[in-house]
Amino acid sequence: MKYETTITSKGTITIAAPLRKALGLKPGQKVKLSLDEKKNQVIIDTGNSLEQFEAMRDKLIKGKIPKSKMGLTLRQLRDLATKKWLEDEVRNKK
Repeated sequence: MKYETTITSKGTITIAAPLRKALGLKPGQKVKLSLDEKKNQVIIDTGNSLEQFEAMRDKLIKGKIPKSKMGLTLRQLRDLATKKWLEDEVRNKK
């Protein structure tokens, strides 16, 4: 998703409704902004956990993308990474 916005004289910007919905942003919610200097991009931290993001994502795309095309869940990724790390640790101690 890409949207264009205008910066007001007070430095305020409007985040397009589809982006707010996708990020689960609510009126009055605080967000953290940081700058990726290498890419010259602003990063928005909504304060939502990855689990909350997955739940919002699943709600938005329900029925639009088959589960077989969704890829791994956060829990599956963490489990695989932990398993790989443990295997490497055991291998390195031998």
